[in-house]
Amino acid sequence: MNLKLDLHTHCFEATGYRQADRELVGKILQQVKAAGLDGIAVTEHYDKSYGFLVQELVDRYFPGQVLIIPGQEISIWPVQVVELYLPGEVTFRFLAHPGYPGDFTHSVNGLHGIELENPLHAWHINKQKVRETAEKHGLLLLKNSDAHALEDIGHFYNLVSLEELVARARGEFAQA
Repeated sequence: MNLKLDLHTHCFEATGYRQADRELVGKILQQVKAAGLDGIAVTEHYDKSYGFLVQELVDRYFPGQVLIIPGQEISIWPVQVVELYLPGEVTFRFLAHPGYPGDFTHSVNGLHGIELENPLHAWHINKQKVRETAEKHGLLLLKNSDAHALEDIGHFYNLVSLEELVARARGEFAQA
């Protein structure tokens, strides 16, 4: 079943660098629901623990309301990659904002997706080059908010199943 997911958000920054607690997670969920999303990935810069904490708090205080996928954004020069930690200890990796900070065409090994849309870095993204790279390497095209403010969560999103993300990460996804 396809879900409406924003797979690139920075909730720690979006909430003024506040540590996650029940109240703060409630505010994040309020925005996720207002955007009509089924879930988000919490992908802080170089910190996967925040996403896992948000996921734990959602599971404890707001079970079943939205899907939280823990992750992180890391630099692998000359690009930035988002890692999503999926069920079954599977990691889905995608190229974030291709073209920023550097050329991405030789940096797609080990990746499963690539951002086609990212409002914070739209001027860096050569959509034709991204589409060609995605087709050549079998990468999933993604549209994410890269939200650094709560109200930006969900401005861009993907219709994708969790099963497809897991299958692609495992190398088991067969394109039609």
